[in-house]
Amino acid sequence: MAALAVLGFSSGVPNLFASSIVRTWATKEGWALEAVGALSLLTLPYAVKFLWAPLVDRVPFPGAARLGRLRSWMLAMLVASIVCMLAACAVGPGGQGAGAFIACTALAVLASATLDVAVSAFQAESLSPRALGAGAGMFVSGYRAAFAGLGLGILALAPAWGWPASAGLGCALAGIGIAATLAVREPVRHAPPEPGLRAAVVEPFRSFVGSWGVRVAALAAFVVLFRLPDQMGNAMVEPLLLRGLGYGLEDLAWIRQGLGFGLTIAGAVLGGWMVARLGVGTCLWVFGILQAASNAGFMLLASAYGAAVGVEAAGPAPVEPLIAVIAVESVAGGMVSAGFVAYLMSICSRRSVATQYAVLTALMALGGAVAGAASGVLLVRLDYAPYFALTVAAGLPGLALIPALQRGGAVSPAGG
Repeated sequence: MAALAVLGFSSGVPNLFASSIVRTWATKEGWALEAVGALSLLTLPYAVKFLWAPLVDRVPFPGAARLGRLRSWMLAMLVASIVCMLAACAVGPGGQGAGAFIACTALAVLASATLDVAVSAFQAESLSPRALGAGAGMFVSGYRAAFAGLGLGILALAPAWGWPASAGLGCALAGIGIAATLAVREPVRHAPPEPGLRAAVVEPFRSFVGSWGVRVAALAAFVVLFRLPDQMGNAMVEPLLLRGLGYGLEDLAWIRQGLGFGLTIAGAVLGGWMVARLGVGTCLWVFGILQAASNAGFMLLASAYGAAVGVEAAGPAPVEPLIAVIAVESVAGGMVSAGFVAYLMSICSRRSVATQYAVLTALMALGGAVAGAASGVLLVRLDYAPYFALTVAAGLPGLALIPALQRGGAVSPAGG
Protein backbone atom coordinates (compact mmCIF):
# COMPACT_ATOMS: atom_id res chain seq x y z
CA MET A 1 0.00 0.00 0.00
CA ALA A 2 2.84 2.41 0.80
CA ALA A 3 4.50 1.64 -2.53
CA LEU A 4 1.21 2.28 -4.35
CA ALA A 5 0.97 5.71 -2.73
CA VAL A 6 4.50 6.61 -3.86
CA LEU A 7 3.94 5.24 -7.35
CA GLY A 8 0.67 7.16 -7.50
CA PHE A 9 2.59 10.36 -6.69
CA SER A 10 5.14 9.80 -9.45
CA SER A 11 2.45 8.77 -11.94
CA GLY A 12 0.50 11.91 -11.10
CA VAL A 13 3.32 14.35 -11.85
CA PRO A 14 3.17 14.02 -15.69
CA ASN A 15 -0.62 14.25 -15.55
CA LEU A 16 -0.37 17.37 -13.37
CA PHE A 17 2.10 18.87 -15.81
CA ALA A 18 0.07 18.11 -18.96
CA SER A 19 -3.41 18.81 -17.60
CA SER A 20 -2.84 21.72 -15.22
CA ILE A 21 0.60 23.35 -15.27
CA VAL A 22 0.77 23.53 -19.06
CA ARG A 23 -2.69 25.11 -19.27
CA THR A 24 -1.96 27.61 -16.50
CA TRP A 25 1.41 28.52 -18.02
CA ALA A 26 -0.13 28.97 -21.48
CA THR A 27 -2.97 31.05 -20.02
CA LYS A 28 -0.46 33.38 -18.36
CA GLU A 29 1.44 33.60 -21.66
CA GLY A 30 -1.73 34.97 -23.28
CA TRP A 31 -2.74 31.99 -25.41
CA ALA A 32 -6.25 32.15 -26.89
CA LEU A 33 -8.92 30.20 -25.01
CA GLU A 34 -9.42 27.90 -27.99
CA ALA A 35 -5.68 27.08 -27.97
CA VAL A 36 -5.71 26.47 -24.22
CA GLY A 37 -8.60 24.05 -24.67
CA ALA A 38 -6.83 22.32 -27.57
CA LEU A 39 -3.97 21.46 -25.20
CA SER A 40 -6.25 18.68 -23.94
CA LEU A 41 -5.36 16.81 -27.14
CA LEU A 42 -1.92 16.27 -25.61
CA THR A 43 -3.55 13.65 -23.39
CA LEU A 44 -4.55 11.45 -26.37
CA PRO A 45 -1.83 8.86 -25.58
CA TYR A 46 -3.90 7.98 -22.51
CA ALA A 47 -6.73 7.18 -24.93
CA VAL A 48 -4.73 4.84 -27.20
CA LYS A 49 -2.44 3.17 -24.67
CA PHE A 50 -4.33 -0.10 -25.14
CA LEU A 51 -2.51 -0.44 -28.48
CA TRP A 52 0.78 -1.22 -26.76
CA ALA A 53 -0.64 -2.55 -23.47
CA PRO A 54 -0.31 -6.20 -24.68
CA LEU A 55 3.43 -5.60 -24.94
CA VAL A 56 3.58 -4.48 -21.30
CA ASP A 57 1.40 -7.44 -20.38
CA ARG A 58 3.83 -9.97 -21.80
CA VAL A 59 7.47 -8.86 -22.09
CA PRO A 60 9.88 -6.79 -19.98
CA PHE A 61 11.39 -3.54 -21.20
CA PRO A 62 14.47 -4.25 -23.36
CA GLY A 63 17.66 -4.28 -21.36
CA ALA A 64 15.97 -4.39 -17.96
CA ALA A 65 14.53 -7.90 -17.83
CA ARG A 66 16.23 -8.68 -14.52
CA LEU A 67 13.82 -6.25 -12.81
CA GLY A 68 10.82 -8.24 -13.98
CA ARG A 69 8.16 -7.51 -16.57
CA LEU A 70 6.26 -4.71 -14.82
CA ARG A 71 9.07 -3.14 -12.81
CA SER A 72 11.25 -2.78 -15.93
CA TRP A 73 8.52 -0.81 -17.71
CA MET A 74 7.81 1.28 -14.62
CA LEU A 75 11.46 2.29 -14.24
CA ALA A 76 12.03 3.05 -17.93
CA MET A 77 8.87 5.11 -18.31
CA LEU A 78 9.51 7.06 -15.12
CA VAL A 79 12.92 8.13 -16.39
CA ALA A 80 11.59 8.96 -19.86
CA SER A 81 8.69 11.07 -18.58
CA ILE A 82 10.95 13.06 -16.24
CA VAL A 83 13.50 13.80 -18.98
CA CYS A 84 10.78 14.96 -21.40
CA MET A 85 9.09 17.18 -18.81
CA LEU A 86 12.40 18.85 -17.95
CA ALA A 87 13.01 19.49 -21.64
CA ALA A 88 9.55 21.07 -21.97
CA CYS A 89 10.25 23.30 -18.97
CA ALA A 90 13.54 24.42 -20.52
CA VAL A 91 11.92 25.70 -23.73
CA GLY A 92 8.57 26.99 -22.35
CA PRO A 93 5.34 27.85 -24.24
CA GLY A 94 6.27 31.40 -25.17
CA GLY A 95 7.42 32.65 -28.58
CA GLN A 96 9.25 30.31 -30.93
CA GLY A 97 9.64 27.62 -28.28
CA ALA A 98 5.93 26.76 -28.28
CA GLY A 99 6.29 23.97 -30.84
CA ALA A 100 9.13 22.26 -28.98
CA PHE A 101 7.25 22.74 -25.72
CA ILE A 102 4.22 20.91 -27.12
CA ALA A 103 6.37 18.15 -28.60
CA CYS A 104 8.26 17.51 -25.35
CA THR A 105 5.01 17.50 -23.37
CA ALA A 106 3.47 15.04 -25.83
CA LEU A 107 6.44 12.68 -25.40
CA ALA A 108 6.17 12.99 -21.61
CA VAL A 109 2.48 12.04 -21.81
CA LEU A 110 3.32 9.08 -24.07
CA ALA A 111 5.77 7.76 -21.46
CA SER A 112 3.27 8.56 -18.70
CA ALA A 113 0.49 6.62 -20.44
CA THR A 114 2.76 3.57 -20.70
CA LEU A 115 3.73 4.00 -17.05
CA ASP A 116 0.03 3.98 -16.14
CA VAL A 117 -0.40 0.65 -17.94
CA ALA A 118 2.45 -0.93 -16.00
CA VAL A 119 1.51 0.53 -12.60
CA SER A 120 -2.16 -0.40 -13.00
CA ALA A 121 -1.19 -3.97 -13.84
CA PHE A 122 1.18 -4.05 -10.87
CA GLN A 123 -1.64 -2.83 -8.63
CA ALA A 124 -4.18 -5.34 -9.90
CA GLU A 125 -1.78 -8.30 -9.85
CA SER A 126 -0.40 -7.53 -6.39
CA LEU A 127 -3.70 -7.10 -4.51
CA SER A 128 -6.50 -9.49 -3.64
CA PRO A 129 -9.96 -8.61 -5.00
CA ARG A 130 -11.10 -7.42 -1.55
CA ALA A 131 -8.11 -5.07 -1.30
CA LEU A 132 -8.68 -3.37 -4.66
CA GLY A 133 -10.77 -0.57 -3.15
CA ALA A 134 -8.18 0.22 -0.50
CA GLY A 135 -5.37 -0.04 -3.04
CA ALA A 136 -7.17 2.31 -5.39
CA GLY A 137 -7.63 4.76 -2.53
CA MET A 138 -3.90 4.70 -1.72
CA PHE A 139 -2.87 5.06 -5.36
CA VAL A 140 -5.29 7.92 -5.98
CA SER A 141 -4.16 9.56 -2.74
CA GLY A 142 -0.57 9.54 -3.97
CA TYR A 143 -1.70 10.70 -7.38
CA ARG A 144 -3.56 13.61 -5.88
CA ALA A 145 -0.70 14.39 -3.52
CA ALA A 146 1.32 15.22 -6.62
CA PHE A 147 -1.38 17.66 -7.66
CA ALA A 148 -1.60 19.12 -4.16
CA GLY A 149 2.05 19.47 -3.19
CA LEU A 150 3.66 20.07 -6.56
CA GLY A 151 0.80 22.13 -7.93
CA LEU A 152 0.97 24.38 -4.90
CA GLY A 153 4.75 24.65 -5.00
CA ILE A 154 5.05 25.30 -8.72
CA LEU A 155 2.39 28.01 -8.79
CA ALA A 156 3.60 29.62 -5.57
CA LEU A 157 7.22 29.78 -6.73
CA ALA A 158 6.59 30.71 -10.37
CA PRO A 159 6.25 34.50 -9.76
CA ALA A 160 9.61 34.65 -7.96
CA TRP A 161 11.62 31.86 -9.58
CA GLY A 162 10.08 31.88 -13.04
CA TRP A 163 8.13 29.06 -14.67
CA PRO A 164 11.10 27.03 -16.01
CA ALA A 165 12.77 26.71 -12.60
CA SER A 166 9.64 26.13 -10.52
CA ALA A 167 8.04 23.66 -12.95
CA GLY A 168 11.33 21.89 -13.60
CA LEU A 169 12.01 21.32 -9.91
CA GLY A 170 8.49 19.98 -9.38
CA CYS A 171 8.76 17.58 -12.31
CA ALA A 172 12.11 16.27 -11.08
CA LEU A 173 10.48 15.17 -7.81
CA ALA A 174 8.71 12.42 -9.74
CA GLY A 175 12.00 10.57 -9.32
CA ILE A 176 10.82 9.33 -5.92
CA GLY A 177 8.94 6.64 -7.84
CA ILE A 178 12.24 5.20 -9.04
CA ALA A 179 13.13 4.27 -5.47
CA ALA A 180 9.70 2.69 -4.93
CA THR A 181 10.02 0.69 -8.15
CA LEU A 182 13.38 -0.70 -7.10
CA ALA A 183 12.11 -1.50 -3.59
CA VAL A 184 8.96 -3.48 -4.42
CA ARG A 185 8.79 -7.10 -5.54
CA GLU A 186 7.54 -8.12 -8.95
CA PRO A 187 4.08 -9.71 -8.49
CA VAL A 188 3.97 -13.46 -9.00
CA ARG A 189 2.09 -14.51 -12.09
CA HIS A 190 0.31 -17.76 -11.28
CA ALA A 191 -0.73 -18.48 -14.87
CA PRO A 192 1.88 -17.66 -17.54
CA PRO A 193 0.50 -16.06 -20.71
CA GLU A 194 -0.12 -18.21 -23.76
CA PRO A 195 2.43 -17.73 -26.54
CA GLY A 196 1.64 -16.06 -29.84
CA LEU A 197 0.36 -12.75 -31.20
CA ARG A 198 -3.25 -13.88 -31.12
CA ALA A 199 -3.10 -14.66 -27.41
CA ALA A 200 -1.36 -11.34 -26.73
CA VAL A 201 -3.61 -9.03 -28.73
CA VAL A 202 -6.84 -10.76 -29.69
CA GLU A 203 -7.64 -12.93 -26.67
CA PRO A 204 -7.90 -10.12 -24.05
CA PHE A 205 -10.46 -8.36 -26.25
CA ARG A 206 -12.29 -11.53 -27.27
CA SER A 207 -12.64 -12.80 -23.70
CA PHE A 208 -13.79 -9.41 -22.50
CA VAL A 209 -16.43 -9.07 -25.20
CA GLY A 210 -17.41 -12.71 -24.72
CA SER A 211 -18.04 -12.25 -21.01
CA TRP A 212 -20.03 -9.04 -21.49
CA GLY A 213 -21.95 -9.87 -24.67
CA VAL A 214 -24.39 -7.18 -25.76
CA ARG A 215 -23.67 -5.23 -22.58
CA VAL A 216 -20.22 -4.29 -23.85
CA ALA A 217 -21.63 -1.33 -25.81
CA ALA A 218 -23.35 0.02 -22.70
CA LEU A 219 -20.14 -0.45 -20.70
CA ALA A 220 -18.06 1.41 -23.31
CA ALA A 221 -20.52 4.30 -23.37
CA PHE A 222 -20.56 4.40 -19.58
CA VAL A 223 -16.75 4.54 -19.33
CA VAL A 224 -16.60 7.36 -21.89
CA LEU A 225 -19.38 9.43 -20.34
CA PHE A 226 -19.19 8.91 -16.57
CA ARG A 227 -16.26 11.28 -15.92
CA LEU A 228 -17.33 14.01 -18.39
CA PRO A 229 -18.42 16.57 -15.73
CA ASP A 230 -15.00 16.40 -14.10
CA GLN A 231 -13.12 16.42 -17.41
CA MET A 232 -15.05 19.31 -18.94
CA GLY A 233 -14.93 21.37 -15.77
CA ASN A 234 -11.20 20.96 -15.17
CA ALA A 235 -10.38 21.96 -18.75
CA MET A 236 -11.59 25.53 -18.23
CA VAL A 237 -11.14 26.17 -14.49
CA GLU A 238 -7.84 28.00 -14.95
CA PRO A 239 -9.19 30.54 -17.51
CA LEU A 240 -12.24 31.17 -15.30
CA LEU A 241 -10.20 31.77 -12.15
CA LEU A 242 -7.30 33.71 -13.70
CA ARG A 243 -9.07 35.79 -16.36
CA GLY A 244 -12.76 35.77 -15.53
CA LEU A 245 -12.50 36.18 -11.76
CA GLY A 246 -9.09 37.84 -11.46
CA TYR A 247 -7.49 35.48 -8.97
CA GLY A 248 -3.68 35.38 -8.85
CA LEU A 249 -1.29 32.45 -9.07
CA GLU A 250 -0.96 32.52 -5.29
CA ASP A 251 -4.71 31.95 -4.93
CA LEU A 252 -4.55 28.99 -7.32
CA ALA A 253 -1.52 27.63 -5.48
CA TRP A 254 -2.89 27.69 -1.95
CA ILE A 255 -6.60 27.17 -2.62
CA ARG A 256 -6.99 25.09 -5.79
CA GLN A 257 -3.75 23.13 -5.61
CA GLY A 258 -3.00 23.01 -1.88
CA LEU A 259 -6.38 22.96 -0.16
CA GLY A 260 -8.25 21.58 -3.16
CA PHE A 261 -6.11 18.62 -4.03
CA GLY A 262 -5.38 17.99 -0.35
CA LEU A 263 -9.11 17.50 0.16
CA THR A 264 -9.13 15.31 -2.93
CA ILE A 265 -6.84 12.93 -1.07
CA ALA A 266 -9.33 12.82 1.79
CA GLY A 267 -12.08 12.19 -0.74
CA ALA A 268 -10.12 9.33 -2.31
CA VAL A 269 -9.61 7.65 1.07
CA LEU A 270 -13.28 8.14 1.91
CA GLY A 271 -14.25 6.80 -1.51
CA GLY A 272 -12.17 3.65 -1.04
CA TRP A 273 -13.77 3.08 2.37
CA MET A 274 -17.27 3.57 0.95
CA VAL A 275 -16.62 1.10 -1.87
CA ALA A 276 -15.54 -1.51 0.68
CA ARG A 277 -18.60 -0.88 2.87
CA LEU A 278 -21.38 -0.10 0.39
CA GLY A 279 -20.27 -1.78 -2.83
CA VAL A 280 -19.34 -0.34 -6.20
CA GLY A 281 -22.89 -0.11 -7.53
CA THR A 282 -24.25 2.15 -4.81
CA CYS A 283 -21.09 4.25 -4.83
CA LEU A 284 -21.22 4.88 -8.57
CA TRP A 285 -24.64 6.52 -8.08
CA VAL A 286 -23.47 8.62 -5.14
CA PHE A 287 -20.16 9.65 -6.68
CA GLY A 288 -21.66 10.37 -10.10
CA ILE A 289 -24.27 12.72 -8.64
CA LEU A 290 -21.68 14.47 -6.47
CA GLN A 291 -19.16 15.08 -9.24
CA ALA A 292 -21.79 16.66 -11.49
CA ALA A 293 -23.41 18.76 -8.77
CA SER A 294 -20.06 20.03 -7.49
CA ASN A 295 -19.43 21.86 -10.79
CA ALA A 296 -22.41 24.07 -10.04
CA GLY A 297 -20.15 25.98 -7.65
CA PHE A 298 -18.08 27.33 -10.55
CA MET A 299 -21.28 28.32 -12.34
CA LEU A 300 -22.41 30.25 -9.25
CA LEU A 301 -19.02 31.95 -8.91
CA ALA A 302 -19.11 33.09 -12.54
CA SER A 303 -22.67 34.38 -12.18
CA ALA A 304 -22.20 36.10 -8.83
CA TYR A 305 -19.09 38.06 -9.83
CA GLY A 306 -19.93 38.79 -13.46
CA ALA A 307 -17.22 36.74 -15.17
CA ALA A 308 -17.41 37.18 -18.94
CA VAL A 309 -15.29 35.76 -21.74
CA GLY A 310 -13.06 38.41 -23.31
CA VAL A 311 -13.34 40.74 -20.30
CA GLU A 312 -10.43 40.75 -17.88
CA ALA A 313 -11.57 41.05 -14.25
CA ALA A 314 -10.85 44.46 -12.73
CA GLY A 315 -9.78 42.82 -9.49
CA PRO A 316 -9.91 39.47 -7.74
CA ALA A 317 -13.22 38.11 -6.50
CA PRO A 318 -13.43 37.26 -2.76
CA VAL A 319 -11.54 34.13 -1.78
CA GLU A 320 -14.08 32.79 0.74
CA PRO A 321 -16.58 31.58 -1.91
CA LEU A 322 -13.71 30.09 -3.91
CA ILE A 323 -12.58 28.10 -0.87
CA ALA A 324 -16.06 26.65 -0.42
CA VAL A 325 -16.42 25.74 -4.11
CA ILE A 326 -12.97 24.13 -4.32
CA ALA A 327 -13.56 22.16 -1.11
CA VAL A 328 -16.79 20.58 -2.35
CA GLU A 329 -15.45 19.92 -5.85
CA SER A 330 -12.23 18.38 -4.55
CA VAL A 331 -13.78 15.94 -2.08
CA ALA A 332 -16.27 14.79 -4.72
CA GLY A 333 -13.47 14.41 -7.29
CA GLY A 334 -11.40 12.24 -4.97
CA MET A 335 -14.34 10.00 -4.16
CA VAL A 336 -15.31 9.42 -7.77
CA SER A 337 -11.69 8.74 -8.80
CA ALA A 338 -11.19 6.00 -6.20
CA GLY A 339 -14.60 4.45 -6.86
CA PHE A 340 -14.23 4.43 -10.63
CA VAL A 341 -10.72 2.93 -10.52
CA ALA A 342 -11.92 0.18 -8.18
CA TYR A 343 -14.86 -0.56 -10.50
CA LEU A 344 -12.76 -0.78 -13.64
CA MET A 345 -10.20 -3.08 -12.01
CA SER A 346 -12.91 -5.31 -10.59
CA ILE A 347 -14.22 -6.20 -14.05
CA CYS A 348 -10.81 -7.03 -15.59
CA SER A 349 -9.40 -10.53 -15.96
CA ARG A 350 -6.21 -11.01 -13.97
CA ARG A 351 -4.59 -12.88 -16.86
CA SER A 352 -4.67 -9.79 -19.10
CA VAL A 353 -5.36 -6.97 -16.66
CA ALA A 354 -2.87 -4.55 -18.24
CA THR A 355 -4.53 -4.78 -21.65
CA GLN A 356 -8.14 -4.77 -20.47
CA TYR A 357 -7.66 -2.00 -17.91
CA ALA A 358 -5.76 0.03 -20.52
CA VAL A 359 -8.69 -0.28 -22.92
CA LEU A 360 -11.17 0.88 -20.29
CA THR A 361 -9.11 3.84 -19.10
CA ALA A 362 -8.30 4.69 -22.71
CA LEU A 363 -12.01 5.07 -23.41
CA MET A 364 -12.28 7.40 -20.43
CA ALA A 365 -9.25 9.40 -21.61
CA LEU A 366 -10.66 9.64 -25.13
CA GLY A 367 -13.83 11.23 -23.80
CA GLY A 368 -11.75 13.66 -21.76
CA ALA A 369 -9.45 14.59 -24.65
CA VAL A 370 -12.33 15.26 -27.05
CA ALA A 371 -14.36 17.17 -24.45
CA GLY A 372 -11.30 19.16 -23.40
CA ALA A 373 -10.38 20.04 -26.97
CA ALA A 374 -13.90 21.36 -27.55
CA SER A 375 -14.06 23.16 -24.22
CA GLY A 376 -12.40 26.36 -25.38
CA VAL A 377 -14.74 26.74 -28.33
CA LEU A 378 -17.79 26.00 -26.17
CA LEU A 379 -16.64 28.46 -23.51
CA VAL A 380 -16.20 31.27 -26.03
CA ARG A 381 -19.67 30.66 -27.47
CA LEU A 382 -21.54 30.09 -24.19
CA ASP A 383 -19.62 32.23 -21.65
CA TYR A 384 -18.47 31.03 -18.23
CA ALA A 385 -21.71 30.47 -16.31
CA PRO A 386 -23.59 28.64 -19.10
CA TYR A 387 -20.52 26.53 -19.84
CA PHE A 388 -20.27 25.26 -16.28
CA ALA A 389 -24.03 24.65 -16.25
CA LEU A 390 -23.39 22.42 -19.27
CA THR A 391 -20.75 20.49 -17.32
CA VAL A 392 -23.36 19.72 -14.65
CA ALA A 393 -25.78 18.42 -17.28
CA ALA A 394 -22.96 16.32 -18.79
CA GLY A 395 -23.27 13.98 -15.81
CA LEU A 396 -26.76 12.81 -16.74
CA PRO A 397 -25.88 10.39 -19.61
CA GLY A 398 -23.40 8.46 -17.47
CA LEU A 399 -25.85 8.15 -14.60
CA ALA A 400 -28.57 7.02 -16.99
CA LEU A 401 -26.43 4.03 -18.03
CA ILE A 402 -25.94 2.63 -14.51
CA PRO A 403 -29.35 0.86 -14.42
CA ALA A 404 -28.55 -0.90 -17.70
CA LEU A 405 -25.33 -2.26 -16.22
CA GLN A 406 -27.09 -3.25 -12.98
CA ARG A 407 -29.79 -5.16 -14.85
CA GLY A 408 -27.08 -7.10 -16.66
CA GLY A 409 -25.32 -7.94 -13.41
CA ALA A 410 -22.28 -5.82 -14.28
CA VAL A 411 -22.75 -3.52 -11.33
CA SER A 412 -24.22 -4.80 -8.12
CA PRO A 413 -25.24 -2.65 -5.16
CA ALA A 414 -23.84 -5.42 -3.03
CA GLY A 415 -20.38 -4.75 -4.38
CA GLY A 416 -20.13 -6.71 -7.66
